[in-house]
Amino acid sequence: MSNSDVLYEKIGKTSVITINRPEKRNAMNEQTRRGIIDSWIRFRDDNTANVAIITGSGDVAFSAGNDLAEIYKGVTADDSWEAPIKGAGSLQMAVMQGLEVNKPVIAAVNGYCLGAAFGLALACDILYCSPNAVFGCSEVKYSHMAGGGQATRLSQIIPIGWAMELALTGDSIDANKALDLGIVNRVVDQKDLMNKCMDLADRMNSVSSALLSNTKEFLYKSRSLPLNEGLHLEGIYYERIRQAEEYDVGTQDFAEGRRKSVRPV
Repeated sequence: MSNSDVLYEKIGKTSVITINRPEKRNAMNEQTRRGIIDSWIRFRDDNTANVAIITGSGDVAFSAGNDLAEIYKGVTADDSWEAPIKGAGSLQMAVMQGLEVNKPVIAAVNGYCLGAAFGLALACDILYCSPNAVFGCSEVKYSHMAGGGQATRLSQIIPIGWAMELALTGDSIDANKALDLGIVNRVVDQKDLMNKCMDLADRMNSVSSALLSNTKEFLYKSRSLPLNEGLHLEGIYYERIRQAEEYDVGTQDFAEGRRKSVRPV
């Protein structure tokens, strides 16, 4: 489906997805959400794409969230579009719920990240943001629940008191507070944000795709397990990765002195 609201670019093994409604602070209407969903499916099904980066057009907003004006007036969109999961809402699928995107996804948050867009960013595996980033469950101020996974993921990522404050007030936090709470991995100068995200993606792309997908899947599955069950599951996933051709190649590289550089984080 052609969709100018969402741009998709392939750079090597990295897919770059850009929410492209800068005149609306990249707010997501139905057409935009569908474009994001189509992009996730395209990335998921491309065996030559190992990592995705999602960002917003311009330097003001990652996305201001759902376009509440559209919700008030009623959704209008292309009737020919077929949802990949029948009966699922576009917001749920836009934040990857049920899509089984078992490859790393990086959010490059370049400004306002509010409401449903906050949910989208939280659904990503790693978050880098610029100093002007602002995060908040903004729809709460209009009596909408902090949906799109916001309430669920915040309660898992940050102290419950902070999750309560954000999800019950709609108040926002800046980039430094998000870093303190562990919501974002790094705060990066706006001009360097995409380069830093691409550098991170390149480092991931230097290892095997089997390692990336299996390790991501394991890390999420193991979070709720008791230690012994987690260790048992780790052994199962290790064996999966060991079956990949790249495992033997990497072992041979090490044995024959072709060492990989190790860099501090």
